[in-house]
Amino acid sequence: MSNKVKLGLGIGALILAGSIVTTAMAGETSEPGSQEDPLVTKSYVDQQINLLKQGDLPSGQPTDGEETMKVAPIIVLNLKAGDLLVGNAGTEMILRAGTATAYSKDANGIPDVTGATDLKNGTKIPLNHQLIYPRNDGRGVKIVSGTAVVMVRGEYEVVSENVK
Repeated sequence: MSNKVKLGLGIGALILAGSIVTTAMAGETSEPGSQEDPLVTKSYVDQQINLLKQGDLPSGQPTDGEETMKVAPIIVLNLKAGDLLVGNAGTEMILRAGTATAYSKDANGIPDVTGATDLKNGTKIPLNHQLIYPRNDGRGVKIVSGTAVVMVRGEYEVVSENVK
């Protein structure tokens, strides 16, 4: 072999060895059980799961003096024809069964976040679409015929008289 070939092979071998060493060092992880990668026992994991099931959340959650956000429960209402469900700002509503229309005293509609549209006064409410009331301005959902099942989260009022 000529000197140029030997030199080329030598440089290639050095590059290969350097890349192997670099790759091995980059892929190095901390040792299991060390401060960076602690081991936990099954009993510790079981304890944390039980705390979550009981609602006693581990540290990292708000403590005294910190604000917590409480989620309002979903209420299922059975309404009849002529009832008007009026929601306050932020109230969510889903018509699960029955026939209803949007109600508003002015040109404002109720945002249908499922259908990405604004339901104006008199527009039929689609089943299983989430509606969110933007303000406390009397907007609502009027039950048209028979009975309706409505899921509501937030503050609302049911007016049980014929509303035009």
